[in-house]
Amino acid sequence: MSILQLEYFKALAQTGSLTKTANSLTIAVPSLSAAIARLEKEIGCKLFDRDGRQMRLNKSGEVYLQYVNDILLQIENAKKEALDLSGKYDTSISIGASSPMVWLDAIGLFANANPHLKVAHTLIKYDRFKENAYCSQFDFIITAVSDLPGCQWEYKQLIADDRPVIAVYPSHPLVRRESLRLCETKDEKYIAVSRDFSMRKFFEDSCRMAGFIPKIVLECDYMLRSSMLSAQYGIVFTTESGARAKMLKDAVYIPVTDPPIRRMQGLFYRKRLHLSKPMRQFREFILDYYQKWR
Repeated sequence: MSILQLEYFKALAQTGSLTKTANSLTIAVPSLSAAIARLEKEIGCKLFDRDGRQMRLNKSGEVYLQYVNDILLQIENAKKEALDLSGKYDTSISIGASSPMVWLDAIGLFANANPHLKVAHTLIKYDRFKENAYCSQFDFIITAVSDLPGCQWEYKQLIADDRPVIAVYPSHPLVRRESLRLCETKDEKYIAVSRDFSMRKFFEDSCRMAGFIPKIVLECDYMLRSSMLSAQYGIVFTTESGARAKMLKDAVYIPVTDPPIRRMQGLFYRKRLHLSKPMRQFREFILDYYQKWR
């Protein structure tokens, strides 16, 4: 039995799909299937109920997964703590985030203040938050508290209430408004990010709770959204943090007075994970940054 087998087992348990798991691990499906079969043979019992390429943990597998989670976590903790004590700690920090721009100022300031560290920032698409195997590769994840399911994570609050705002171009009829209710925009044309992003879900959920389905005339990524707003294709639903990050060129921001959903932003890291010295430094830096931000 190898650590690699345990990692394969954990990843498959989380997705329930041989194909998805093999793709995420960048191995062939037959290789993954064979590794799981060898593990079951070594243990002496089946861990999954099979339905084609779908794999669901049986009762034995559910119990085994609990021990595997503990084993892999302790192996990772042992490595991190040993390196810390030797003074040869890992100098890399990996950060996943649901927005490509909102957190860059804080991350950039930390990177500039700590040039000896390697800081990597990756955009996470909304559906991938459901994949624990994928998310576990990051030291930290910054996103809305409602985005990251499961009991394997804990978080520190960064923004208690990231309130929605409507961004309009300077010649738009709403530009003189100091505030508005979200339902007042039900007949407006919206430019929205694609369904891949957490912001899109927040947007649609907010509109639904305000009693309407938004008229989306254009779906795009974050960068194109800014250009399309400048070209006056429509208006944009965003948040105060997005406004402060100046994600939309030449936009005028109008606060929404009756947000139907509260959006709390948090810094996530895995429960019981030993944080290396650089990781502790980053956590304290980002918490202090957003304490002042408020």
